[in-house]
Amino acid sequence: MDLQNTLYSPDAGISQVPSQEKLMTQNVRAFLKKRSEHARKFYTGEASTIKVSEVLGSIAYLYERIRNIVEYKNEQVLRRSGIERMVKRLMWERSSRDTTKLAQILLRELIWARYLPNDRIPKRKIAEVASILNKYLYLVGVVTEKGSGVPVAELRSWIWGVASCEIEEVLDPITREPYVELMYNWFITQFAWHNDDLSDHEKSIQMYLAVHRALTKSDEHIMRYHLLLREFPAWRNADEAMVAVFAEKFWHLYQEVEKHLQFPDRFALYRTMQKQIAPFEILKELIVREKDSAETILKDPAATEQKVREICQIRYAQIQTKVRRGTVRSIIYIFITKVVFALLIEIPYDIMVIGNLEYLPLAINVVVPPTLMFLIGLTIKAPNETNTARILTILKTIVYESPVQNKTLFSLAKVRRGNLLGNTFALVYLALFILVFGGITWLLIQLHFSLVGILVFFAFLSLVLLFGFRVRFTASELKITGNGESFFGYIFNNLTLPFLSTGVYLSKGLAKINFLSLILDFLIEAPLKTIIEVIEEWTSFIREKREEVVEVPQQ
Repeated sequence: MDLQNTLYSPDAGISQVPSQEKLMTQNVRAFLKKRSEHARKFYTGEASTIKVSEVLGSIAYLYERIRNIVEYKNEQVLRRSGIERMVKRLMWERSSRDTTKLAQILLRELIWARYLPNDRIPKRKIAEVASILNKYLYLVGVVTEKGSGVPVAELRSWIWGVASCEIEEVLDPITREPYVELMYNWFITQFAWHNDDLSDHEKSIQMYLAVHRALTKSDEHIMRYHLLLREFPAWRNADEAMVAVFAEKFWHLYQEVEKHLQFPDRFALYRTMQKQIAPFEILKELIVREKDSAETILKDPAATEQKVREICQIRYAQIQTKVRRGTVRSIIYIFITKVVFALLIEIPYDIMVIGNLEYLPLAINVVVPPTLMFLIGLTIKAPNETNTARILTILKTIVYESPVQNKTLFSLAKVRRGNLLGNTFALVYLALFILVFGGITWLLIQLHFSLVGILVFFAFLSLVLLFGFRVRFTASELKITGNGESFFGYIFNNLTLPFLSTGVYLSKGLAKINFLSLILDFLIEAPLKTIIEVIEEWTSFIREKREEVVEVPQQ
């Protein structure tokens, strides 16, 4: 079912609405109020803030950029992931577990890496982060002592992943959740989940998680944290007694949370939710750009339309830049983590087993992946004016009160096919898989590829197509008018489907054994951050001495 076409007319907009104040929805008013309260609570103009050296910070920032290329995660979760990684490393480095010192170093490292602004984070945040570290250290100890039914390594990763979310929320409370709540509340007023034999409670949770996945690109740790808050609303301020109660129920909560996260149709629901995010992305951009003036603009439909059109044009122009950045990042990621490793195997294999080095297969394995990635980037186009009109139409239902309308029904039930038809399709897909891989294998053999060279070629091609698909998908997030497909595009998509499937399995498997991440974490990051910390302390000492000299009264 095409949810967009059933609910919205592509020619509708808000330009017909007279330029005057119009009543905003309760959801938007609550969202703006919460944002304002968070901003006032966080940025109070305090004189005592955390300040670090910009020069040393540049070194840490460069390292962090390299580290993120190797890990290849969504930009929206890089800070949370960085917090988790830094906390684990600091816990490993400092057995004394002085949480105040750990919090101080953590905040300094986050500012160095430019996850937080320099000279703007109040020093009182050190105590708040230390309190969170204390809470989760106590939780790890209690759950480990009582036994949780979860392997220790998985338990620690689970708990510290959740802890990193709470730390991020304390440091930047308006990043994610207000937007998730706004979209969730809008979605349930516009759509109704029909049938599928699920309880209303389960549907509510799954729609909430789908908004997290689609709008803010939340990873599983972030979703775990917010699911826990739904069960334990007071968890943010939990004392030892509440932590003890939580530890008693940990196994049950763990199973419940993981069951929600592994909902079988979660990706189908995600795709349904993904079609609705473009107006929220534009609304977020408007609010970030206009700051205190945003509410005044939103009250005026004509002013809102003008700003939305301006922002759409800017964002459309940025898509090509985003595509280029994603393409380059994908090529570097594959080269660093996969190509170098593969070549270290392929070259010795050719010399030791075959007896000579075949340069043509080696050149093809090096040249084809980035070339293909570059060509995929060229095919990605920005949306047009029709897309902007659709965004404006949907934005009207988000921001302004309107007459109650019938909800659009949707279902995740898959099309039921008879056994004969289903088996036939499965056989056709298997034949396509064999035909594509078999045909390319025959061609590679003619080009004197070795067995290892063939495996490397298929691995590179599968990963590049997967990353190319992800870049295309990311760049099309503002599109809600649908994508036309040419005959050649149809053929290409069918022929590359086996490679995409292979790329998904390779990506998941290689992510678990990414040896470069371990090398960077313990052999490079730990000593690098220690050296920077010592230099920072020395710089601070020299600054204090200089100030003492300047302030000495004249005799």
